[in-house]
Amino acid sequence: MSIDSVVVFAGGKSSRMGRDKSLMPFGGYSSMAEYQYSRLEQMFDRVYISTKSDKFEFDAHLIVDAYEDSSPMVALVSVLECLDDEAVFVLSVDMPLVDEDIISRMIHRYHSSSPTPDILIAKSPRGTEPLCGIYSQRALPSAKSLLSRDIHKMHRLFD
Repeated sequence: MSIDSVVVFAGGKSSRMGRDKSLMPFGGYSSMAEYQYSRLEQMFDRVYISTKSDKFEFDAHLIVDAYEDSSPMVALVSVLECLDDEAVFVLSVDMPLVDEDIISRMIHRYHSSSPTPDILIAKSPRGTEPLCGIYSQRALPSAKSLLSRDIHKMHRLFD
């Protein structure tokens, strides 16, 4: 793979679920976050967890949100500000069934597109999946502009 870093987004409020999804046991691991981190280490050179705080019981490279608000847009801006990578793969902690084949196909599509897109996201039968995708540094100015206007909806970034 030619995208070196993946960031697992695990800073959500889990308001619909009522408890933190990232800390729920999954796949023989103590948490879904640990499962995602462990399996993605096999596919990428660098794995990070985007979070509001260090709430995990395993060693992981964390990117703590740089802004008070809580949203995927805040996490994305924090990630792109923190990392120097030209582009990063982003995956929500609650998407453990996105497998290596899907990730590889997305990375291939990203690199084979001309010009290389600012953003490439997955599409499922339920619609677009903004937390399964590739975001380049070129998306950062637009994301920061949206945040400055208190717009947190990821789909607005695709406009």
